Amino acid sequence: MTEVVTSIPAETIRERTEIDLIGPVLVPSNALYGGQTQRALNLYPLNGEKPLSDYPQLIRGILAVKKIAALTNRQTDELPSEVANAIIASIESLEANLPLDQFPVHACHGGGGISTNMNVNEVLANLVNRDFFQQPLGSYRPVHPNDDINLNNSTSDALTTACHFAIIEQWQGLQVAIKDLSAEFLLQAEQWQHVQKISRTCLQDAVEISFADLFSGYISLIERNQKRLDQDVEALYRINLGGNIIGRKGDCSEAFFAQVMPMVQQVMGNEKYEHNPNLFDASQNHDDLIAVANRLDLFARGLLKIAKDFRLMSSGPATGFGELHLPAVQPGSSAMPGKVNPTIPEYLVQCCMQVCGRCYSVQMTQDHGELDLNVWQAVVIHNLLDAMSCLENGIRAFTEYCVSGLRPNLERNQENINTLIPVLIRLKQKKGYSFASRIYKETGGDLEQILAYLD
Repeated sequence: MTEVVTSIPAETIRERTEIDLIGPVLVPSNALYGGQTQRALNLYPLNGEKPLSDYPQLIRGILAVKKIAALTNRQTDELPSEVANAIIASIESLEANLPLDQFPVHACHGGGGISTNMNVNEVLANLVNRDFFQQPLGSYRPVHPNDDINLNNSTSDALTTACHFAIIEQWQGLQVAIKDLSAEFLLQAEQWQHVQKISRTCLQDAVEISFADLFSGYISLIERNQKRLDQDVEALYRINLGGNIIGRKGDCSEAFFAQVMPMVQQVMGNEKYEHNPNLFDASQNHDDLIAVANRLDLFARGLLKIAKDFRLMSSGPATGFGELHLPAVQPGSSAMPGKVNPTIPEYLVQCCMQVCGRCYSVQMTQDHGELDLNVWQAVVIHNLLDAMSCLENGIRAFTEYCVSGLRPNLERNQENINTLIPVLIRLKQKKGYSFASRIYKETGGDLEQILAYLD
């Protein structure tokens, strides 16, 4: 191999020049990424927004795709074993110690995620050439980002598949948080099942129920949505790796396509992975991912309702509902001494609002995907990962700092269940609706007189 010699000490060179289709571009001399990544940095400044490095789940997903491709290309003899082995070893090195600063592209950028894919391709190619073939960064020989790392895969199928991998990974943590919340509500239901409270319809007094009754409704909502989310995530085991640009047969080798799915199952340690039955559909639509967003949106709205219930039931302390004592976690006012606010339920409300907004952005991508390739994948994956992370954080805080320490206000709840409407309901149950209505009219709603008819 040709040795590159320079008379300038390497440590004094601040930039290197790479040349691509557009022309020359300056790249920091020590950067593992290359020219296409640098162009993305020049074109799409972050200005406080998130880079690819903020989504390690997605980077790990893309690395898994590249590892699967290298293993399959070695198996089909489309990559020399020496090259494939070096690529695989470099991927495993990155998986063990991910240098996040080398993945700086804007999370959302034009071109259907090409800059994201090429960022990973360039980092891998440079690592392999430097560490295994003693070539300088930016030389791209003997391993090229497009010719070798991207062999038999393209941005379209590689990124879509990586998105599925990333959501499946992210779901593991969110699923645990949801189950923990359900379990905590069950513990509280068992602990306070003997305590009665007044229910309300249209914010007006209704019948008495137990806290176990109330919490059972919450548990049912949580568990139903957890199961449906699980079903939606299950659909993501259908992937289009090998579908290449738009799903057209022949854009990867027949041998690669035939052997890539067993390799996916092996690398990912899961036999549930299979090819999407229609690869053109997989290129045109991201509705499997959007279905997860739809369910997250609906679930977030349900959790938001629960959090607002907690705000109402704990309102007071003197002039509100005052039915629940929530753990005091921080002072509630900079001006009013003694004030403690329901900040943890409010945090969950805020998280749920954020989730709904992000999921709406995801849903919009289906409307705007034209013709043969839906290029808005970056909007899908980054908003979906953000929504899942935000919801997990909100649920964990709500479980740990609010639900686990709640206490019913026994005195207030006892008073509430002996007020006018609950007493009239008892009278109705004992002597009928017409009788109770007549007594209400005759007594003018005087509680003491109505109670006499219950004796």
